[in-house]
Amino acid sequence: MGFKEDLEQICGKVEGSFAASLMGFDGIAIETHEARPSDGIELQTLLVEYSGIISQVRQAAESLQMGKASEVSIRTEKLVAVARPLTPDYFVVLTMSPEGNVGRARYELRVAGPKLVAQL
Repeated sequence: MGFKEDLEQICGKVEGSFAASLMGFDGIAIETHEARPSDGIELQTLLVEYSGIISQVRQAAESLQMGKASEVSIRTEKLVAVARPLTPDYFVVLTMSPEGNVGRARYELRVAGPKLVAQL
């Protein structure tokens, strides 16, 4: 399976998913699967902005000697984003409705991580 199929599979297993994306910490998407429209949210812009936030959280954790950040979640009124760093250069993120199953999202990203890393 390729990135697209893996991301599609993640979305298919998580209720409320908008999209899953394999991103570089530089803000460039390697691959994105959009499961359904995200109600007026400009997904690509959001992912670029969130990549900067996730990168800052990762750097802060390391500079404070807290170890590596293994997951970052951002919840707003319209959207929840769950991101999981894969390598020093890449992370996977799932965006979903606030009513979606965040626990399942966390699980699916954790399980998919090694498969995605093997393809990088």
